[in-house]
Amino acid sequence: MDIYRFLFFDIAIVIAIISILFLLKVGKNKFTLFRITNKEKLFRKTSLNLPDKEKLFELEKVAKNQGSGIEFNSITGDWTFVSVWKNDIDEEDPIFTSLLKVFDAKIEFKRDILVRNSPRLSLKVTIQFGLFTIEFSGFGCLKGQQPLLPFFFNLIQLKSGTKTLLSRSLKEPEENNKSFFTLIALEKSSSSLIARVKGGAVVIWLKN
Repeated sequence: MDIYRFLFFDIAIVIAIISILFLLKVGKNKFTLFRITNKEKLFRKTSLNLPDKEKLFELEKVAKNQGSGIEFNSITGDWTFVSVWKNDIDEEDPIFTSLLKVFDAKIEFKRDILVRNSPRLSLKVTIQFGLFTIEFSGFGCLKGQQPLLPFFFNLIQLKSGTKTLLSRSLKEPEENNKSFFTLIALEKSSSSLIARVKGGAVVIWLKN
């Protein structure tokens, strides 16, 4: 399943529960403050000098012909989703971009410490909703020159602070059924990482 359909399918399941719990826990006034804080974050992120569609076309063309030069160590760390572009890179997708910003969606890449000298990456995607967090944890690896990053999630958790409220384990899919990122470019000037996802959309992350 494409990562964005996967993310928003689970959001739809838990959003009603989270909303009720959140309102009961922190009250109306704090909920208003939460919305203002998100707007402030949204303003700061959208004021960044991110690549326009001409630049995205150029970067993807270079990556396809020459490779992106992106290596294992260059993507490790925490990244925030800041922009989603439609498949043809003709325009930014306002719905997905806004949702990912409002829910402060992030992704973390780090070396798999469970296996010594492992080429695997550990992935964690988080979606924030006030005091509640949805975490998707799994593994992936880099392949090829561009490169490709196939991955899968094996655990989904709903948390409030350090407390786990819900947890669901997932089976590892067959190789040809895994989601993937095709990494396009790592822009040092804006500290942004650009990739095309399995469904075709182009995403831009910002290094935290």
